Amino acid sequence: MKALCGHAHEPEAALWFLLLLGLGSRVVVALLTAGADFDITSYHIQAQSVLAHRNVYTVTDRYPYPPVWIWLVALAQWTTTMTGLPFVWLVKLPGILGDGLIVALLYRAKGRRAALFYALNPVSILITAGHGQFDGLVMALVVVTWVLWNTRQDQGRLWAALALGGAIALKGYPVLLLPALLLGAASGKQRGAIIGLALTPLLACVLVYTVCFGLQPAMITHVLGYQSPPMLGWSLYLHSPLPSIWPSQLTPGLLLLALFLPPITRVMILCLPVALALRQATWTLENLWLATLLGFYSLAPGLSPQYLLWSIPLLALMDLKQGILWSGFATPTLVFLYLANFPGAVPGGLALVEATPISLWVLGYRATNLAWWLSCLWLWHVLFRQGAKPSTRSKRHRSTPREVPVLYGSP
Repeated sequence: MKALCGHAHEPEAALWFLLLLGLGSRVVVALLTAGADFDITSYHIQAQSVLAHRNVYTVTDRYPYPPVWIWLVALAQWTTTMTGLPFVWLVKLPGILGDGLIVALLYRAKGRRAALFYALNPVSILITAGHGQFDGLVMALVVVTWVLWNTRQDQGRLWAALALGGAIALKGYPVLLLPALLLGAASGKQRGAIIGLALTPLLACVLVYTVCFGLQPAMITHVLGYQSPPMLGWSLYLHSPLPSIWPSQLTPGLLLLALFLPPITRVMILCLPVALALRQATWTLENLWLATLLGFYSLAPGLSPQYLLWSIPLLALMDLKQGILWSGFATPTLVFLYLANFPGAVPGGLALVEATPISLWVLGYRATNLAWWLSCLWLWHVLFRQGAKPSTRSKRHRSTPREVPVLYGSP
């Protein structure tokens, strides 16, 4: 190990060392965990729909994504049938490989510390290798978008839009990052090209899937109607414990709030990235993206666990100290959430839950989630306070790209 660390002082050896560290830690956790049972079962159902040549959107309501991930879970199931390897291991591989790509990109763009921060970040490890979610693959394409946008001229911007389109085709939420790209476009024509390229992978995958399995209205309603968790996270506080605390005369008001809060929150989340792009025109791309995601967290506090991974690569690009602090709040809430709901996502979690009362983990999750949510509000405030200072990114970025070091040779 000492010799290996010594070689890590050489640039390429350091990159391979960090990749080995990041991928190795995730493989170990993947082998030690059974995943989040609900999602792993959903992956089984999704894979079987392809192998039985049925449209997944009519088979189950447990596939709220565009029709891209469906092919990967089907491949995992087919490989399991052919080789006997556990499905729960194979289905985690795309997310693990995505995390590895993020480590490599961060190393090239920001150096060893940023890559190490992500490689050993417990939030990304638990979500990718423990839970079995594939947001690491989605965010890898987002980081590819950032690299292309910042290292090339007009052609690079078009490739960046296509990369973001790949992320959108995997999961819909990266569409929230599109307005920041449109802000940096040099002309209306280029904005149109960026929109078209960002939607091309989504339209292509829908076309291919429709040819194979037919067009169903549920392909649209399942994706657009998805809101996980219930009430965009507010159910954590509105359903319990507030009903037992509030006076009975306030119950109608609480029910009314529970009725109108989700659609209002959804509208605010959709409007947020546009408002940020228009009002914070001098911010860097990663700053706008991080502010968008932190705003999402602030508007929807009791999130699904995989959402916590989104901001980690952006924090690595911007401020490692804030990233470490934020991860310090995110990790406990993630662990308590898993132990309260999906103990199979944590190494040793099943045995730990069997030996302790479940109420301990539920109460712990509510307390740590509140602390994490407050940290999101604080970090969002810090972003705006720092953004009020003179920026190195002038408004000329609308017509001329920022000058940054070329990471992979000449364009």
